[in-house]
Amino acid sequence: MIQRHRCMYMSLGAIIGCAIAASASAQTTAGPQSTPAPEAGAMQPGSADAVSRESNVPADIVVTATKRNESLVKVPIQVSVFTEQSIKDAGIVKPSNFLASVPNVTFIEDNAGEAYVNIRGQTATRSSDPNVAFVIDGVTLSSVKGFNQDLFDIQQIEVLKGPQSALYGRNAAAGAIVITTKRPGDTLEGHILGAGGNFNTYRGNASLSGPLTPNLGFSVAGSYRHTDGSYTDITTGEKVQRSKNYSLRGRLVYDNHSNLVVDLKVDGYRSVGGGSSLITQFVGLPIGGFDGTKLDANNTNIPFTSDVPHQFTERFLDASLKVEFDMGFAKLTSISGANSLHEYFGSQSPPYIPGTATVQQYAYKDRNLSEELRLTSPSDGRFRWQLGFYILRFDRNQTSNIELNTNLMLPKDPRKLYTPSDPNPSVAYDNPIYRTTSYAPFASVQYDVTRQLHVSLAGRYDTERRTIRNATPTQINPLTGASYNNCVALTGRSLDQCRDAKTFKQFEPKASISYDVDDLGSIYASYGRGFKSGGFNPIGSRQTLQAAVSAAGGNPATVFVQDQYQKEVSTTYEVGAKAKLFNRRLSINAAAFTTDIAGAEQFQFFPSVGLQTTVSIDKVRSRGFEFDADLLLPTGLRLFGGYGYTDAKVKAFAPNPSFVGNRAPGSFKSTLTLGATQSFNLGELQLVPRVEYNHYGSVWWDVDNTPGTKRNPLSLVNARLTLKKGDKWQISAYGDNVFNKHYYQEIVPLLGSFTVNYPAELRTYGIEARLDF
Repeated sequence: MIQRHRCMYMSLGAIIGCAIAASASAQTTAGPQSTPAPEAGAMQPGSADAVSRESNVPADIVVTATKRNESLVKVPIQVSVFTEQSIKDAGIVKPSNFLASVPNVTFIEDNAGEAYVNIRGQTATRSSDPNVAFVIDGVTLSSVKGFNQDLFDIQQIEVLKGPQSALYGRNAAAGAIVITTKRPGDTLEGHILGAGGNFNTYRGNASLSGPLTPNLGFSVAGSYRHTDGSYTDITTGEKVQRSKNYSLRGRLVYDNHSNLVVDLKVDGYRSVGGGSSLITQFVGLPIGGFDGTKLDANNTNIPFTSDVPHQFTERFLDASLKVEFDMGFAKLTSISGANSLHEYFGSQSPPYIPGTATVQQYAYKDRNLSEELRLTSPSDGRFRWQLGFYILRFDRNQTSNIELNTNLMLPKDPRKLYTPSDPNPSVAYDNPIYRTTSYAPFASVQYDVTRQLHVSLAGRYDTERRTIRNATPTQINPLTGASYNNCVALTGRSLDQCRDAKTFKQFEPKASISYDVDDLGSIYASYGRGFKSGGFNPIGSRQTLQAAVSAAGGNPATVFVQDQYQKEVSTTYEVGAKAKLFNRRLSINAAAFTTDIAGAEQFQFFPSVGLQTTVSIDKVRSRGFEFDADLLLPTGLRLFGGYGYTDAKVKAFAPNPSFVGNRAPGSFKSTLTLGATQSFNLGELQLVPRVEYNHYGSVWWDVDNTPGTKRNPLSLVNARLTLKKGDKWQISAYGDNVFNKHYYQEIVPLLGSFTVNYPAELRTYGIEARLDF
């Protein structure tokens, strides 16, 4: 009673710490002891929903967040874990399925290959790097493209929040998403899954893995997905959000069961579908259900009306080689990665209505090579350390082509400059070629001051050189009388001089101190710095936009796009607590944070001249908190949920000081998840219903906070009913967006009186069957 009275007057972290102590005291007399966590060095990523056979309670969760296997409850980072079993139970088949339930995390995507993960007010934008590191089997992807694909044969997913640049490097300022695919085991096993649903949706995936020799294992896995999507263009009858995707992965793992592991993985995918399935609101122009009087981000009654069929294609090929050699005093790890991406999308130009004068085409060719070397000390010592070096080479050849819409068709070759004698002559054409060379040494140490008190220090020094070369032909555009090459036409440079380069450097430290409360939880405080490199917009972007504004009778001084944008540096302070209470049946995680972001990058699109650009906000401050809980009752009922609140405001913006105080673009004010599931025994079978409610607060989409572009709060419900027989087979009926909410997943404000909006998927439902063997 005295213990309970004292807890009433403590802070958040202290309250949880107090509850841990109270729970520990109760367990010594009222229940079985928690199964002790295995030594860190022996841990393997496992199931968050696994149940200890001895105590019939959830087993300990093991994560790789710090690049070594550790107990989740002891890691001084906010980590949300989805394991093989929870992935099955929730029906997770793509990133949006699991990110929807992580507090203070939002995921935005469209069917033209674009996707953005936003964490705690730190947002990603088109045309610039992500703010989150995507790591698959130890390899950090250079683009979100390879991440936003079908998920199959996955062992574990970890979502890390807060700055992770010290460990994961460039673009991990807001966090990291670490995915571990299933490694071949000692026996032959596999699975087959098939599903079908409304909107002519069907998908399937399968895997097979096992030993080839006592030391060599293999796995192959693949997936296929097809859908017509939720919407039909009323002019052409086109299924505008249609998509088709093929994925394949092969893996060989050599393990001599002594000191050497060699892991080779090759995978790839091909996607085709509709491109730029966007609708328009344009003040002064009535379109469908839009009356043209004022912008309204919550008016979803506008149909697709384009008279040009859209198109999207994407091909991605990735290979990685991971070699681990245990030398006793340390483990040497080499991770080599290479990938290539070819992407194209084309559509009618905004405003995407019949009679629009032009069509637009964009094409990307990316090449990426990376290497990471690191030495990692054993995990069972009081003092643990890691040293490493990372190097990256990334090339992008990008083309934008705006052509006259003369025949209601897209030209065949998006990279060709079409002359007036061609059916679709080019109105604007740009071909910037980018190169990124990055290298970084990094190190981390962890020291157990006492059995319960731990200190962690990490640091990384990134050096990133960015170059741009404008390869646009210099010939004269007959429609404008000037060169197609904006650099030559507007800056006075020759073609050979149309190139720029800049090196961005940043030290990213991270420090944390944590205290374990018995074996059931911990409290921690941390400081970290994140970094995302600056870069270049196409050379001549500023002059192009100023000329366009002047031609329209506007003031060119209002253009705040520059040809170069600055690096983004964030500084975060965080306190948090974790607990596994009541014999690990209740898990609680909580944190509060404040982040200052200098040079926050924001997207600016100018369709009339075919420019997609990035600008920098001088300072954004984001403050907030989050917590989540998971409770397994003795009856078998599992309750889970979480809440996140973020207050992200513009604190400085030199181009227009009146924007100070505005909500940071893309920052959701709050997120809420509530869910429940339970397994009912029916003889040898189990019936498992599951329901999940997700609520998202309001959001603005640009630094201007343009009136009429604020999306109101949104609530969505997903449900699933599964009949299964142990781990052998299961059949599920599922429904997403059960109440058929109409909303825009993304809104792109343009020019203050014009938006292009991406309608989110409507209610989807279907049947899924899975067989494991």
